[in-house]
Amino acid sequence: MTESKIVQVNYWKRMLKDKKDTFEKLHGIVILIHNSVEFSDIVNFINEIRPEQELSLLYISLINSFERIKSIIEKHSLESKKLFVVDCVSMFSMDVKDTVDCIFTKPPKNLEQLKEMLLINISNKNPNIVIIDSISQFINFSVPTEDELKEFYKFLNSVKENISGLKEDSIIFLYDDKYGELRDLPSISVDLIMKLEVIRDKTKWRD
Repeated sequence: MTESKIVQVNYWKRMLKDKKDTFEKLHGIVILIHNSVEFSDIVNFINEIRPEQELSLLYISLINSFERIKSIIEKHSLESKKLFVVDCVSMFSMDVKDTVDCIFTKPPKNLEQLKEMLLINISNKNPNIVIIDSISQFINFSVPTEDELKEFYKFLNSVKENISGLKEDSIIFLYDDKYGELRDLPSISVDLIMKLEVIRDKTKWRD
């Protein structure tokens, strides 16, 4: 058995008074860098965001299936958030049908397709929080080329131009840093860059 906990959240761009203040005021475009966390850790992170408010959450998953997400939420409750999932995983492995809580679709092949997916689902669901898991599928901040960085900035700017309400709401892009040391993080077009580190301690058994 393993036990996980959040050990630190580093603020790369904008430091607010404290952790609570940061989560209560979280808005705009956010990049959350993490060290290969599990979905249960993401649930813990989401629960920190404006915990006193009832919020709608759009979760675009390029990694976890809706079935897996549901099974984890049954054990790690998603508090004060109404969840809607765009599952970009399951269409390749099973016969699926859309539900009131989820739609199934093919994964976006590039950032332009991801933007279209974002705009359509934000228009349809009008969420307070959007999470994309993850942009590691499209860019590697350890060794990005100049063209890749330009395309990413273009993508971010286009998202900002086409989505209103970001002063109150949040779009959070998850990024897994397992690919190496971060070298070129976005310095513009992002309101906040956070780093989530999770330590897992194995339980020691005694005979």
